[in-house]
Amino acid sequence: MKQHARFSNAVEARRWALRLSARVGKVLADHPHADPDNVRHTLILLEQPPLERLQRSLIRGRAAAILRK
Repeated sequence: MKQHARFSNAVEARRWALRLSARVGKVLADHPHADPDNVRHTLILLEQPPLERLQRSLIRGRAAAILRK
């Protein structure tokens, strides 16, 4: 798996992943019927610049539409 450019090493990437997991857990505690994958994806998008966020959302939406067919 290709490491995202924002992380300088595996330790930093792991810490980010653990923080993300904790944030997902907090959201799911307040909203237990939410889809964990969608919560995770949304939290990741909120950390990105708007154009990158839009691009990733469009790619995910297209993939979901294709899978539903």
